[in-house]
Amino acid sequence: MRKLNILFITVIFAFGCSSSSETKNQPINGHIENNSEYIGGANPPESLLEELEIYQPSVNQHFYVRNLANYAPFTPFVTSFTTDANGNYNINLPIGNYAIICQEKHDFELNPYALSSCEYIQTPDFILNVISNQSNYSSQFTRKANYCLGYPQ
Repeated sequence: MRKLNILFITVIFAFGCSSSSETKNQPINGHIENNSEYIGGANPPESLLEELEIYQPSVNQHFYVRNLANYAPFTPFVTSFTTDANGNYNINLPIGNYAIICQEKHDFELNPYALSSCEYIQTPDFILNVISNQSNYSSQFTRKANYCLGYPQ
């Protein structure tokens, strides 16, 4: 009977300790800003290049979240979210590292001519490192030109 009680206590203790904060969702209050590479032909005026360098809120933009540990184009998403009129969003994710891509990059992955070797989709737009005891995150990224089909998209 004593062995049974010790086993019971051990099992209760093990299950009680297995609830790690790493598997629990953390609330994320985020803000995203982006700027853009010049996507054009002829040399633009310097004022246009300077304007493109300025980060602006990513307003009403849809983003997709993948696990960074096994990031690759065409792999399943953990979740997705849409920013509001100020570039803010709220989601819940477990502690970990995530690769975020924008709607345009996701749409290109749906293109039957998109190849996993395409540099444009090989790299996420930005990385989100979710840590315990932090709920506010700000991210910036540059929208890159997609030359995978021979011309910018």
